[in-house]
Amino acid sequence: HRRKILREAQAMARISHPNVVSVYEVGEVSDRIFIAMEFIDGQTLAQWQRQPGRTWQEVLAMYLQAGHGLAAAHASGLIHRDFKPDNVLVSRDGRARVLDFGLARRDERLLDSEDPAASAPSRSGAVDKLTQDGLISGTPGYMAPEQYDGQPVDARSDQFSFCAALFEALFGTPPFAGRLAAEIASNTLAGHVQPRPKNSPVPE
Repeated sequence: HRRKILREAQAMARISHPNVVSVYEVGEVSDRIFIAMEFIDGQTLAQWQRQPGRTWQEVLAMYLQAGHGLAAAHASGLIHRDFKPDNVLVSRDGRARVLDFGLARRDERLLDSEDPAASAPSRSGAVDKLTQDGLISGTPGYMAPEQYDGQPVDARSDQFSFCAALFEALFGTPPFAGRLAAEIASNTLAGHVQPRPKNSPVPE
């Protein structure tokens, strides 16, 4: 747990960008690690996009800001691995900031040998192992196929998660159907994307 906290802080501290939450200091008091980061007076992107009256243009513009933050992380050699609307904050002045790099890795070679996520489950067992904490890192519904498959990830995995989140924000429904994590995983691995809702104002 201590390694995970330090890893999150160190990953975020490497990035200086207006669309990424800034980490100012990492320290330890009474054997407890603390992270001093930028205070954002606002709400999560998930809360923001649920507010009535949001136009697709507003949603797209906000996600483009978050996309710039992700791109900055990728330019620094970091992969987020858990991009979703709950991991983006929107301040009162309308600026999006990506946060929670707790699953971030500089690259797959730096996976801790004691980290359960380092073991790569086979595709046949990926769906069954979704509920076993640590075997697969990420959030069902936004994870890229290679994450479900326990394979190495890169910036394209974050881009997949970004697009899944944007699909849900624009159309009000996730791209991959399923009540249970296993059902969502199966539809993601099979590439079964839900159709666009009829009469959607969003251009094709």
